[in-house]
Amino acid sequence: MNSHDVLENRSRALIGKLIRKYELDLSGLTVFTEAATGSYRYTSLIAALAGAKQVYAVAADSKYGQKEIVKDQTLREAEASGVHDKITILFGKDGECLSHSDIVTNLGFVRPITSEMVSYMKPTTVISLMWLVSEFRSDELDLKACVQKGILVMGTNEHHPMLKLFDSIGFKICKLLFQTGLSVYNDNYLLISSGDMGNSIADFFINNKISFDRVVFDEETPVIHREFVRTRHEVINNLDKYDAIIIAELYHNIDILSIDGYISTKLLKKQNPLVQIIHTYGSVSKTNILEDGLCIYPLEPRNFPYGTVCADYLGEKPTLDLITAGLKVGEVMARCRLNGMTVKETEKYTLDNSPANAFKSIFI
Repeated sequence: MNSHDVLENRSRALIGKLIRKYELDLSGLTVFTEAATGSYRYTSLIAALAGAKQVYAVAADSKYGQKEIVKDQTLREAEASGVHDKITILFGKDGECLSHSDIVTNLGFVRPITSEMVSYMKPTTVISLMWLVSEFRSDELDLKACVQKGILVMGTNEHHPMLKLFDSIGFKICKLLFQTGLSVYNDNYLLISSGDMGNSIADFFINNKISFDRVVFDEETPVIHREFVRTRHEVINNLDKYDAIIIAELYHNIDILSIDGYISTKLLKKQNPLVQIIHTYGSVSKTNILEDGLCIYPLEPRNFPYGTVCADYLGEKPTLDLITAGLKVGEVMARCRLNGMTVKETEKYTLDNSPANAFKSIFI
């Protein structure tokens, strides 16, 4: 057995464990999702192995791979798992397929979910978001159209005890730091990160005795370890003390690092020209950073609110965990709606019986 076969077998074994962990049972249900690369290539396979009656998976050309290759890879893995007859690869968001679907995910090539797509859906169709509802982006989902048609949309609670995905962000930051040649041990960092994400990273740093200061842009979410929070004045006057500046601002579109940003690239160059900039989320100017001779990693920071590193940056397990949890949310929602429960009843039941996350005061 070669290394590729070992990895594939390990992935299938992990999928089986996750299906059992969440007691995922999609029997009799039709799922509309994506066909992709990396860890996301297993989404349709997870649904099919969990007993879905039919899985429609949308593929498209991207920088990660061509749709024909994605199709061949997906169907080859489905055949090896004995579920190739359950998966149909689409090269477009087919309205007829949507009209038969019980669960629609928001992954990759399914986005954006437009009002036209919603118009094809059954009143009992549900949409499962593979992230917290606080990460909702209006350009990716017409939520108003969903509410008007009674299509329930719920997120996946990444803080849920079964998932605890936010606990992985600290490891992700460390991997980025190690890849730039920093030791982490005995280094001193500036963390720019608000809300739950910043709290998770701060907690990780403290538990692992990593020295840091933190910038928080609001206090809507209670700040833990407040003794590490610094004002802008304190940060600006001590820029030379940091080995790296970690930018992980998921919640606020604030100009963090640019010629006129919260931290000026000109000032940073003057006070600490060798500092390493680490980017996961947040608004920065790559142009200004490079013009001033500063170092940023990864080299192609994505614009707010998108993440620079994907969910599978730490390997496939966190991603497959999230996908399976999200499908569980979809399963519970779909069965409730098909059994005649109202949208509000379904929302409450799903919150109580799955790792779900709900919008506030939207669905009535």
